Amino acid sequence: MNKSSVILAIGLLAAPLATQASSPKVEVSSLIETRNSVKEVIDAYIKATGGEAKMKAVRNVEMKMQAEIQGMNLDMYSVVDQENQKLLNVTEMNGSVVSKTVVKDGAGKVIAMGQEQVLTEDQITSMKSQMYGFRELYLDELGATVTYDGTEEIEGEQAHKLSFDAGGDANTTEYYSVATGLKLQTVSPVAGTVSYQDYKEVDGLMMPTKLVITNAMLPMPLEAIVTSIVFNQDLDDSVFN
Repeated sequence: MNKSSVILAIGLLAAPLATQASSPKVEVSSLIETRNSVKEVIDAYIKATGGEAKMKAVRNVEMKMQAEIQGMNLDMYSVVDQENQKLLNVTEMNGSVVSKTVVKDGAGKVIAMGQEQVLTEDQITSMKSQMYGFRELYLDELGATVTYDGTEEIEGEQAHKLSFDAGGDANTTEYYSVATGLKLQTVSPVAGTVSYQDYKEVDGLMMPTKLVITNAMLPMPLEAIVTSIVFNQDLDDSVFN
């Protein structure tokens, strides 16, 4: 795979991932181990992340990440404006934009390697969940149904497996730690497998500071280090041009 293909793949795969993961040990209700219902798993995740009130207070999230692959240094920048249903995702190499995704006012586009593509209505619908900082709190708005599929071992840790059905490419499988309640991993048709690691507290919310993306489009797993997370800024509309 040449460098141009790698850059394009990274640009298409990288998405706002301002959520979940595993690290600190927190008390989890014993009901999860005995009944294993969807509600109990999600409730434990919400408690471990920082609580429903703090999570619902998030209006927007800005995240910056850095990564290196095949000798290329990459900067990834994303803004999720949940309040106004807007999204920005930018990937740069050596200061030059190689991929940019913008969704606002019900329309969207992807610019990659100098080519611009207008997103279809179905593609925008499939990206709707990315416009929520913590989508587990907004399943009704997203029209998603969730089923519990037992437990699996994820990187040496037992995890509850939940299947989120929101239609097509929006479908994901999520893994939540039995021990901590936090999210360990997301598997989706587009992004592949995303592992959330090295959680730290940001304004009272536990956020991952390392994301590992594994996808057939990439020659090797991509490790992205989160360098900045900022909540609830006064965003100018020009950000989403």
